[in-house]
Amino acid sequence: MRITQELLLKLTHNEINKRLRQNPDLVAIYLAGSVLTGDPLLGGSTDIDLVFVHKEDPPVSREVARISYEISLDIVHHHQSLYTYHRQLRLNPWLGPSLCTHASILHDSDHWLEFIQSSVSAQFDRPENVYGRAQPFAEKSRAIWFDLQDLESPNLSAWLPHYLKAIEMAANALATLGGPALTTRRFILQLTPRLELLNKGALFNRFLVLIGADKLSQAACTTWSQAWSEAIIAASKLKGCPPDLHSARRAYYLQSCNAMLEGGEYQAAIWPMITTWSQAISVLKDDKKYLDDWLSFCELLGFQADRFEDCVSGLDSFLDEVEITLEAWKNNYGL
Repeated sequence: MRITQELLLKLTHNEINKRLRQNPDLVAIYLAGSVLTGDPLLGGSTDIDLVFVHKEDPPVSREVARISYEISLDIVHHHQSLYTYHRQLRLNPWLGPSLCTHASILHDSDHWLEFIQSSVSAQFDRPENVYGRAQPFAEKSRAIWFDLQDLESPNLSAWLPHYLKAIEMAANALATLGGPALTTRRFILQLTPRLELLNKGALFNRFLVLIGADKLSQAACTTWSQAWSEAIIAASKLKGCPPDLHSARRAYYLQSCNAMLEGGEYQAAIWPMITTWSQAISVLKDDKKYLDDWLSFCELLGFQADRFEDCVSGLDSFLDEVEITLEAWKNNYGL
Protein backbone atom coordinates (compact mmCIF):
# COMPACT_ATOMS: atom_id res chain seq x y z
CA MET A 1 0.00 0.00 0.00
CA ARG A 2 1.27 3.42 -0.94
CA ILE A 3 1.01 5.64 2.13
CA THR A 4 0.58 9.34 1.47
CA GLN A 5 -0.41 12.33 3.57
CA GLU A 6 -3.74 12.38 1.76
CA LEU A 7 -4.39 8.73 2.58
CA LEU A 8 -3.55 9.24 6.25
CA LEU A 9 -5.92 12.19 6.51
CA LYS A 10 -8.67 10.23 4.76
CA LEU A 11 -8.22 7.32 7.16
CA THR A 12 -8.28 9.77 10.06
CA HIS A 13 -11.56 11.34 8.98
CA ASN A 14 -13.10 7.90 8.44
CA GLU A 15 -12.17 6.90 11.98
CA ILE A 16 -13.47 10.16 13.43
CA ASN A 17 -16.83 9.81 11.68
CA LYS A 18 -17.18 6.32 13.15
CA ARG A 19 -16.21 7.47 16.64
CA LEU A 20 -18.61 10.42 16.57
CA ARG A 21 -21.49 8.03 15.91
CA GLN A 22 -20.40 5.86 18.83
CA ASN A 23 -19.51 8.64 21.31
CA PRO A 24 -22.02 11.53 21.44
CA ASP A 25 -20.10 13.16 24.31
CA LEU A 26 -17.15 14.10 22.09
CA VAL A 27 -16.69 17.86 22.22
CA ALA A 28 -13.62 18.12 20.04
CA ILE A 29 -10.97 16.11 18.22
CA TYR A 30 -7.62 17.36 17.07
CA LEU A 31 -4.55 15.99 15.35
CA ALA A 32 -1.07 15.90 16.84
CA GLY A 33 2.30 14.39 16.00
CA SER A 34 4.05 13.74 12.72
CA VAL A 35 0.95 13.54 10.50
CA LEU A 36 0.23 17.13 11.48
CA THR A 37 3.73 18.22 10.45
CA GLY A 38 3.48 16.53 7.06
CA ASP A 39 6.48 14.24 7.61
CA PRO A 40 4.90 11.12 9.09
CA LEU A 41 6.75 8.19 7.53
CA LEU A 42 9.89 6.58 8.84
CA GLY A 43 10.71 3.18 7.46
CA GLY A 44 7.37 3.18 5.67
CA SER A 45 5.40 3.24 8.93
CA THR A 46 3.67 5.82 11.08
CA ASP A 47 1.03 6.37 13.71
CA ILE A 48 -1.82 8.87 13.69
CA ASP A 49 -1.84 10.83 16.94
CA LEU A 50 -5.26 12.13 17.96
CA VAL A 51 -6.67 13.88 21.02
CA PHE A 52 -10.32 13.28 21.91
CA VAL A 53 -11.97 15.77 24.28
CA HIS A 54 -15.05 14.45 26.13
CA LYS A 55 -17.86 16.04 28.11
CA GLU A 56 -17.87 13.04 30.44
CA ASP A 57 -14.98 11.18 32.03
CA PRO A 58 -13.45 9.01 29.27
CA PRO A 59 -13.25 5.28 29.98
CA VAL A 60 -9.52 5.19 29.19
CA SER A 61 -6.78 7.81 29.05
CA ARG A 62 -5.03 6.31 26.03
CA GLU A 63 -5.77 3.69 23.42
CA VAL A 64 -3.82 2.22 20.54
CA ALA A 65 -5.54 0.60 17.56
CA ARG A 66 -4.47 -0.96 14.28
CA ILE A 67 -5.43 0.42 10.87
CA SER A 68 -2.92 -1.65 8.93
CA TYR A 69 0.42 -3.23 9.78
CA GLU A 70 2.20 0.01 8.87
CA ILE A 71 -0.36 2.45 10.34
CA SER A 72 -1.73 2.66 13.87
CA LEU A 73 -3.94 5.03 15.82
CA ASP A 74 -2.64 6.51 19.07
CA ILE A 75 -5.53 8.29 20.78
CA VAL A 76 -5.29 10.30 24.00
CA HIS A 77 -8.60 10.98 25.78
CA HIS A 78 -9.17 14.14 27.84
CA HIS A 79 -12.01 15.42 29.93
CA GLN A 80 -13.11 18.89 28.84
CA SER A 81 -12.11 20.32 32.22
CA LEU A 82 -8.43 19.97 31.29
CA TYR A 83 -8.92 22.98 29.00
CA THR A 84 -10.58 25.25 31.58
CA TYR A 85 -7.41 27.24 32.19
CA HIS A 86 -6.55 27.34 28.53
CA ARG A 87 -3.81 29.97 28.75
CA GLN A 88 -1.80 27.52 30.85
CA LEU A 89 -1.68 25.20 27.83
CA ARG A 90 0.86 27.58 26.32
CA LEU A 91 3.27 25.99 28.76
CA ASN A 92 2.44 22.43 27.71
CA PRO A 93 5.25 21.18 25.40
CA TRP A 94 3.10 18.31 24.09
CA LEU A 95 -0.35 19.81 23.55
CA GLY A 96 0.60 23.44 23.00
CA PRO A 97 2.25 23.09 19.57
CA SER A 98 -0.67 21.06 18.21
CA LEU A 99 -3.21 23.53 19.52
CA CYS A 100 -1.32 26.34 17.81
CA THR A 101 -1.71 24.72 14.39
CA HIS A 102 -5.00 25.65 12.71
CA ALA A 103 -5.06 22.48 10.61
CA SER A 104 -5.08 20.34 13.76
CA ILE A 105 -8.81 20.76 14.45
CA LEU A 106 -10.84 17.87 13.01
CA HIS A 107 -14.04 18.17 15.03
CA ASP A 108 -15.20 21.16 17.08
CA SER A 109 -18.63 21.55 18.67
CA ASP A 110 -19.79 25.18 18.61
CA HIS A 111 -16.27 26.41 17.81
CA TRP A 112 -15.23 25.61 21.39
CA LEU A 113 -11.76 24.34 20.47
CA GLU A 114 -11.26 27.18 18.02
CA PHE A 115 -11.59 29.60 20.94
CA ILE A 116 -9.11 27.55 23.00
CA GLN A 117 -6.72 27.47 20.07
CA SER A 118 -6.84 31.23 19.65
CA SER A 119 -6.03 31.73 23.31
CA VAL A 120 -3.16 29.22 23.35
CA SER A 121 -1.65 30.60 20.13
CA ALA A 122 -1.55 34.15 21.47
CA GLN A 123 1.96 34.83 22.76
CA PHE A 124 2.86 31.15 22.45
CA ASP A 125 6.35 31.99 21.20
CA ARG A 126 7.10 34.72 23.72
CA PRO A 127 10.40 33.93 25.49
CA GLU A 128 8.78 33.53 28.91
CA ASN A 129 6.42 30.89 27.52
CA VAL A 130 9.17 29.06 25.65
CA TYR A 131 11.21 28.98 28.85
CA GLY A 132 8.13 27.89 30.76
CA ARG A 133 7.86 24.82 28.52
CA ALA A 134 11.55 23.95 28.79
CA GLN A 135 12.34 24.46 32.47
CA PRO A 136 10.02 21.74 33.86
CA PHE A 137 11.89 19.13 31.83
CA ALA A 138 15.14 20.07 33.56
CA GLU A 139 13.44 20.09 36.96
CA LYS A 140 11.98 16.62 36.41
CA SER A 141 15.34 15.32 35.23
CA ARG A 142 17.04 16.68 38.35
CA ALA A 143 14.32 15.15 40.54
CA ILE A 144 15.00 11.73 38.99
CA TRP A 145 18.74 12.24 39.54
CA PHE A 146 18.09 12.86 43.25
CA ASP A 147 15.99 9.70 43.42
CA LEU A 148 18.79 7.70 41.82
CA GLN A 149 21.12 8.88 44.60
CA ASP A 150 18.95 7.07 47.13
CA LEU A 151 19.03 3.65 45.48
CA GLU A 152 20.80 1.00 47.54
CA SER A 153 22.48 -1.93 45.79
CA PRO A 154 20.79 -1.03 42.50
CA ASN A 155 20.21 -3.69 39.87
CA LEU A 156 19.98 -2.73 36.24
CA SER A 157 16.23 -3.21 35.82
CA ALA A 158 15.66 -0.96 38.84
CA TRP A 159 17.70 2.04 37.75
CA LEU A 160 18.19 2.00 33.98
CA PRO A 161 14.61 3.02 32.98
CA HIS A 162 14.77 5.98 35.39
CA TYR A 163 18.24 6.93 34.17
CA LEU A 164 17.05 6.91 30.56
CA LYS A 165 13.99 8.98 31.47
CA ALA A 166 16.23 11.55 33.16
CA ILE A 167 18.39 11.79 30.02
CA GLU A 168 15.27 12.20 27.87
CA MET A 169 13.98 14.99 30.12
CA ALA A 170 17.32 16.79 30.18
CA ALA A 171 17.69 16.68 26.39
CA ASN A 172 14.10 17.80 25.89
CA ALA A 173 14.72 20.79 28.16
CA LEU A 174 17.00 22.14 25.44
CA ALA A 175 15.08 20.75 22.47
CA THR A 176 11.88 22.59 23.46
CA LEU A 177 13.68 25.92 23.23
CA GLY A 178 13.53 25.36 19.48
CA GLY A 179 10.24 23.53 18.91
CA PRO A 180 7.92 20.80 20.17
CA ALA A 181 9.16 18.16 22.59
CA LEU A 182 10.89 15.21 20.95
CA THR A 183 9.36 11.74 20.90
CA THR A 184 11.09 8.36 21.09
CA ARG A 185 11.30 7.24 17.47
CA ARG A 186 12.96 10.35 16.01
CA PHE A 187 14.60 11.54 19.21
CA ILE A 188 18.23 11.44 18.10
CA LEU A 189 17.48 12.42 14.50
CA GLN A 190 15.84 15.65 15.69
CA LEU A 191 18.03 16.39 18.70
CA THR A 192 21.08 17.37 16.64
CA PRO A 193 19.51 20.33 14.76
CA ARG A 194 17.82 21.54 17.97
CA LEU A 195 21.15 21.65 19.80
CA GLU A 196 22.81 23.35 16.85
CA LEU A 197 20.20 26.12 17.05
CA LEU A 198 21.58 26.83 20.53
CA ASN A 199 25.21 26.51 19.41
CA LYS A 200 25.42 23.50 21.69
CA GLY A 201 26.22 20.85 19.10
CA ALA A 202 29.00 19.49 21.32
CA LEU A 203 26.38 18.34 23.82
CA PHE A 204 25.13 15.84 21.29
CA ASN A 205 28.29 13.76 21.65
CA ARG A 206 27.89 13.83 25.43
CA PHE A 207 24.33 12.61 25.00
CA LEU A 208 25.59 9.69 22.89
CA VAL A 209 28.12 8.80 25.58
CA LEU A 210 25.42 8.84 28.26
CA ILE A 211 23.34 6.25 26.38
CA GLY A 212 26.38 4.18 25.35
CA ALA A 213 25.92 4.89 21.64
CA ASP A 214 29.64 5.64 21.31
CA LYS A 215 30.46 2.03 22.20
CA LEU A 216 28.51 0.23 19.44
CA SER A 217 29.18 -0.26 15.76
CA GLN A 218 26.78 -0.51 12.85
CA ALA A 219 27.36 -4.26 12.73
CA ALA A 220 26.71 -4.73 16.46
CA CYS A 221 23.46 -2.75 16.34
CA THR A 222 22.26 -4.71 13.33
CA THR A 223 23.08 -8.02 15.02
CA TRP A 224 21.31 -7.11 18.28
CA SER A 225 18.26 -5.68 16.52
CA GLN A 226 16.99 -9.25 16.06
CA ALA A 227 16.94 -9.96 19.80
CA TRP A 228 15.34 -6.57 20.41
CA SER A 229 12.57 -7.17 17.87
CA GLU A 230 11.85 -10.60 19.38
CA ALA A 231 11.44 -9.01 22.81
CA ILE A 232 9.14 -6.30 21.43
CA ILE A 233 6.93 -8.87 19.73
CA ALA A 234 6.84 -11.15 22.80
CA ALA A 235 5.95 -8.27 25.14
CA SER A 236 3.14 -7.11 22.85
CA LYS A 237 1.38 -10.45 23.38
CA LEU A 238 1.31 -10.24 27.18
CA LYS A 239 -1.24 -8.75 29.52
CA GLY A 240 0.12 -5.59 31.07
CA CYS A 241 2.09 -4.63 27.99
CA PRO A 242 2.78 -0.85 27.92
CA PRO A 243 0.70 1.04 25.30
CA ASP A 244 3.87 2.02 23.45
CA LEU A 245 4.51 -1.66 22.72
CA HIS A 246 0.97 -2.51 21.66
CA SER A 247 0.95 -5.05 18.83
CA ALA A 248 -0.50 -2.40 16.49
CA ARG A 249 2.73 -0.41 16.91
CA ARG A 250 5.22 -3.13 15.94
CA ALA A 251 5.96 -1.68 12.52
CA TYR A 252 6.15 1.80 14.04
CA TYR A 253 9.33 0.81 15.84
CA LEU A 254 10.63 -2.24 13.99
CA GLN A 255 10.48 -0.83 10.45
CA SER A 256 11.75 2.60 11.46
CA CYS A 257 14.76 1.20 13.32
CA ASN A 258 15.53 -1.16 10.45
CA ALA A 259 15.43 1.81 8.08
CA MET A 260 17.83 3.77 10.28
CA LEU A 261 20.20 0.82 10.51
CA GLU A 262 20.11 0.21 6.76
CA GLY A 263 20.67 3.91 6.14
CA GLY A 264 23.78 4.03 8.33
CA GLU A 265 22.01 5.98 11.12
CA TYR A 266 22.71 3.22 13.61
CA GLN A 267 23.26 5.58 16.54
CA ALA A 268 19.81 7.08 15.95
CA ALA A 269 18.32 3.60 16.26
CA ILE A 270 19.90 2.96 19.66
CA TRP A 271 17.56 5.30 21.55
CA PRO A 272 14.26 3.68 20.49
CA MET A 273 15.89 0.25 20.85
CA ILE A 274 17.14 0.66 24.42
CA THR A 275 14.06 2.50 25.68
CA THR A 276 11.48 0.13 24.20
CA TRP A 277 13.56 -2.94 25.05
CA SER A 278 13.69 -1.79 28.68
CA GLN A 279 9.90 -1.38 28.62
CA ALA A 280 9.53 -4.86 27.19
CA ILE A 281 11.68 -6.34 29.96
CA SER A 282 9.31 -4.86 32.54
CA VAL A 283 6.76 -7.46 31.43
CA LEU A 284 9.20 -10.17 30.26
CA LYS A 285 11.53 -10.16 33.27
CA ASP A 286 10.48 -13.66 34.33
CA ASP A 287 11.67 -15.07 31.01
CA LYS A 288 15.41 -15.72 31.35
CA LYS A 289 16.10 -15.72 27.60
CA TYR A 290 14.76 -12.20 27.04
CA LEU A 291 16.30 -10.90 30.24
CA ASP A 292 19.75 -12.33 29.40
CA ASP A 293 19.66 -10.83 25.89
CA TRP A 294 18.73 -7.42 27.29
CA LEU A 295 21.45 -7.59 29.94
CA SER A 296 24.04 -8.50 27.30
CA PHE A 297 23.02 -5.57 25.11
CA CYS A 298 23.12 -3.22 28.10
CA GLU A 299 26.58 -4.48 28.96
CA LEU A 300 27.77 -3.57 25.46
CA LEU A 301 26.42 -0.06 26.05
CA GLY A 302 28.35 0.17 29.31
CA PHE A 303 25.41 -0.29 31.66
CA GLN A 304 26.57 -2.64 34.40
CA ALA A 305 25.87 -2.71 38.13
CA ASP A 306 29.42 -1.63 38.96
CA ARG A 307 29.12 1.40 36.65
CA PHE A 308 25.98 2.77 38.27
CA GLU A 309 27.79 5.59 40.07
CA ASP A 310 29.72 6.54 36.92
CA CYS A 311 26.49 6.70 34.90
CA VAL A 312 24.72 8.84 37.49
CA SER A 313 27.76 11.12 37.74
CA GLY A 314 27.76 11.56 33.96
CA LEU A 315 24.06 12.39 34.07
CA ASP A 316 24.77 15.00 36.76
CA SER A 317 27.44 16.65 34.62
CA PHE A 318 25.20 16.68 31.55
CA LEU A 319 22.31 18.10 33.53
CA ASP A 320 24.57 20.80 34.96
CA GLU A 321 25.32 21.93 31.41
CA VAL A 322 21.63 21.86 30.51
CA GLU A 323 20.79 24.01 33.53
CA ILE A 324 23.58 26.46 32.70
CA THR A 325 22.33 26.70 29.10
CA LEU A 326 18.77 27.35 30.23
CA GLU A 327 19.93 30.02 32.66
CA ALA A 328 21.97 31.74 29.94
CA TRP A 329 19.00 31.60 27.54
CA LYS A 330 16.75 33.08 30.22
CA ASN A 331 19.18 35.89 30.99
CA ASN A 332 19.65 36.64 27.29
CA TYR A 333 15.95 37.47 27.07
CA GLY A 334 15.93 39.41 30.30
CA LEU A 335 13.59 37.00 32.07
